[in-house]
Amino acid sequence: MSVDNVESGPGSGAVCVASTSVGRVRTRNEDAFLLRPEQGLFVIADGRGGHQRGDVAARMCVEAIDEWFGDRIDSQLRNRLFGLVRGALGLRSRVETDLLAAIEYANRCIYDLGRSSSTHQGMGTTLVAGLFHGTQLFVVWSGDSRLYRFRAGRLRLVSRDHSLLNEYIRLRMVRPSEARAFPHRNVITKALGLKPHSEIEFVRRRVMPGDVYVLCSDGLNDMIEDARIADVVGGPGTLAQRCDLLVQAALDAGGADNVTVLMVGVP
Repeated sequence: MSVDNVESGPGSGAVCVASTSVGRVRTRNEDAFLLRPEQGLFVIADGRGGHQRGDVAARMCVEAIDEWFGDRIDSQLRNRLFGLVRGALGLRSRVETDLLAAIEYANRCIYDLGRSSSTHQGMGTTLVAGLFHGTQLFVVWSGDSRLYRFRAGRLRLVSRDHSLLNEYIRLRMVRPSEARAFPHRNVITKALGLKPHSEIEFVRRRVMPGDVYVLCSDGLNDMIEDARIADVVGGPGTLAQRCDLLVQAALDAGGADNVTVLMVGVP
């Protein structure tokens, strides 16, 4: 089900689309997403916590980032968080620091509610965000929501899952070919809202004309292989049609989780 088609984005003629589904097993969609094409910002959050209301955490995450970039935050708090992030990470870019400060604000909102409410105690959310600025893409993530780049017919994973499985692979305790059989593959090692300060990772990548970027919750890549993702992204149809096809492929493969896909095409 395509829920957003925006005929604008990072650069003249760029297109961004998003599609989401509750899946075939879950009764509640705990994914949330944000599109701010005028600022080149795209976010997916996948709530964790089950009865602790992961859906609330994901929604709070994207709403807090939206508030930040919509300039609806108290100026003193904004300046304090901006300075905190810039000082801790030594960033020089204003736009990058702004995104990390927004994520720190989102983490604080989720964490504070989790501490103050027994209903929401322990809730958290993964996050993947892409911020386009000129010819650069700034990618930030926490948890196992992903960002892929499709360029010249090849799909490449830009982010790196913060998961128990990835740690086992890094330590050579599990082979990549054994990943889908790993019994704890959905255990994540980082998420927003679980600690007073955000735990994130980030990278910068150069953007090229013709690139397609795919942000997704793990409901996509847990259901279908990367080769299938590449076939759809590189296949026929509009960006919106291909986005819907990815979600449908996850549903056809079982739809065991919520699935959300956001795609950005660079002209």
